[in-house]
Amino acid sequence: MRYVGAKDLKAGMILSSNLYDDNEQVLLRANTQLSDSFIARIQKLQFDGVYVYENGDVENAKSIVSDETRMKAINKLRKLDIDACMFLANSIVNEIQSSDSLIVEQVSLSSYDSYTYVHSVNVDVLSVIIGIGMGLKNSELELLSQGALMHDIGKCDVPVEILNKPAKLTKEEYEEMKNHPLYGLKRLRDRVDTGAEDVAAVVKNAVYSHHENWDGSGYPRGLQGEGIHKFARIIHVADVYDALTAKRAYKDAMNPADAIEYIMANSGTMFDIDIINTFLKYVAPYPLGCKVLMSNGLQGIVMENDEKNLSRPKVKLQNGAVIDMMKKLDVTVIRILD
Repeated sequence: MRYVGAKDLKAGMILSSNLYDDNEQVLLRANTQLSDSFIARIQKLQFDGVYVYENGDVENAKSIVSDETRMKAINKLRKLDIDACMFLANSIVNEIQSSDSLIVEQVSLSSYDSYTYVHSVNVDVLSVIIGIGMGLKNSELELLSQGALMHDIGKCDVPVEILNKPAKLTKEEYEEMKNHPLYGLKRLRDRVDTGAEDVAAVVKNAVYSHHENWDGSGYPRGLQGEGIHKFARIIHVADVYDALTAKRAYKDAMNPADAIEYIMANSGTMFDIDIINTFLKYVAPYPLGCKVLMSNGLQGIVMENDEKNLSRPKVKLQNGAVIDMMKKLDVTVIRILD
């Protein structure tokens, strides 16, 4: 399969995975042949791109969490059903632990309107993977998953004109946006007044603290280092990475390799170095199906990632030949091509 930007889609291409609209309904099913009208719908919903089949033997990346569970989580987040979110967060942990591979090697697909909810699920999945890599116990993973899935739940209390503003926020608007961790904390606290089951303190802490920076420059409390709960530190990394790689009305998506460079560059300032080192073991800088330029001047499609060294994938050239960069050490990937 190959990842193709929405602007480069052509009639006749065949989808390799389901595509969902902003109501979590299947917009187009896998194996659908794209027509001009289908492409127009994809572009109208502001998808950055989709996966299509490529001639040859480039296989689909295996899904770490099922589409069914993802859609359920998105639906319950949209409805602010906190009980269901906690249950689904635990289900996500179970699915991830049962997965054959924990390597994140696909670009996230979301429409403009569904971004907030898709983002929350992505952050949950990546946070749990990092947690597994750091050796967290199952009970800890479930609490981490709950905090990650609901980390942005406070955004439902931010005015929509600020949340979806297609331009840089004013100082006042940015200050209001920075209140979303507090709004999320209040939503989780206020549940007790309704007689609902209380949310664990560490989950509330993670929601409230996921924008705190390792060096103390974050918000809302300016916490630093070990004073920030580990769950919040993990979610912070996953949150920033997924936000960087998503297209929004006010910015283009950053490719995974560049987003990883950003994360690494801010290690020890924004982020906990130990968490970054674990993150790097599981997130592929060159996702399966992306088009890359190599140091020998040739172009190709990433067809397989090596879990021992994610920066040296197998690349299929335009003539059908395959370069295994774990064996051909004099060739490197220069960049991802649009």
